[in-house]
Amino acid sequence: MNLLFLNSIGGFEVIFILLAVLMLFGSKSVPGLAKSLGKGMREIRSASNEIKRDIQNSTLEMRKDLGVGNPLDDIKKLIEEPSQPLDFRPDNPETTLEAPADSKPIQEPEKKTDKPTGKEEIS
Repeated sequence: MNLLFLNSIGGFEVIFILLAVLMLFGSKSVPGLAKSLGKGMREIRSASNEIKRDIQNSTLEMRKDLGVGNPLDDIKKLIEEPSQPLDFRPDNPETTLEAPADSKPIQEPEKKTDKPTGKEEIS
């Protein structure tokens, strides 16, 4: 449990707060206050857990009514399912990687060099 206001409180501030509580309520009533504070925190925690359970149960019932499964299971199936490459044709795998008959082969462009080959005329 992370309390937002306790991030900036140091040791000296905690001691000061405890001394102020001790002076205001006395040493005899401090244990009773701590006990009632603990009971109150426990009741708040149990109530919030009950609300969480109710929300989870209602969403589970809604999924069952709508016929929707767990979305994480659907994603897991997609990831684990082996996918076929786009160019794979199960009917004729021999022609899968061949180029179509009407296509022309790709020709590489001629390489131009700045060095003379000796065949050019020098003027």
